[in-house]
Amino acid sequence: MNTLEVLQKNLAHLSRTHPKRRAAAVPAMQNLQAELGYLDDMAITKLAQITGLSTTELEELATFYSLIYRRPPGRHVVQICDSVCCNMRGADQLLESAEKYLHRPLGAITPNGALSVLPSICLGLCDKAPAALVDGEALGPLNNVSLEALLQRLQKGD
Repeated sequence: MNTLEVLQKNLAHLSRTHPKRRAAAVPAMQNLQAELGYLDDMAITKLAQITGLSTTELEELATFYSLIYRRPPGRHVVQICDSVCCNMRGADQLLESAEKYLHRPLGAITPNGALSVLPSICLGLCDKAPAALVDGEALGPLNNVSLEALLQRLQKGD
């Protein structure tokens, strides 16, 4: 079954739980991203064909949601929350530490392709501030030492 057929099947299922196509678009993006790793322009075009939304509307949705990737991420993705609550507890220092430790700007992939660190506007983990999602798993509270240990482990592929 090709990607387009898988998408159509997923959207048919989503239409029962999300009767409005715009509401089904984000879960459809998540499904396609789970299969492809990220949504390139071709994926957005395929989604437009299936959902009936324009590529511009889908681009707006994709760039609004921080869990939708428009570029290939590393094998491991660390999203550090930089909302007010996390920032008040040191998220800005964590983001700076990640850049210094990796010798890469936020969003860049490490040379071995193992890791991407991204800021995320809000992860809803205020009780764990400063917090992060690591490959979708909530982690926190973090400090510079625990973050560097995590980054080192992920870079090595553990």
